Amino acid sequence: MIYAYPCELTPDEDGSLVALFPDVPEAITGGKNRTEALTMAEDALATALAGYVLAQWEFPTPSQPASGQELVAVNRSTLISLVRSRTCHKS
Repeated sequence: MIYAYPCELTPDEDGSLVALFPDVPEAITGGKNRTEALTMAEDALATALAGYVLAQWEFPTPSQPASGQELVAVNRSTLISLVRSRTCHKS
């Protein structure tokens, strides 16, 4: 299964881009350019959703992307890997 959420890329004061997910507010990141910001956004989304799994929260329902938003997806195997690595590193 693939989990896809709309992402907003907003210019920062220094010229970089901030990536925000309206449906997953815990996922915030950025990058020097669009390509880097979207790559980092996928990682931030996967990490936030892995946190949902560990907290036993239901995933937010993805909204439809608005004009100017990018759709960022994370596949299930990535989430499983993140959850496993987090549970293996608990103290």
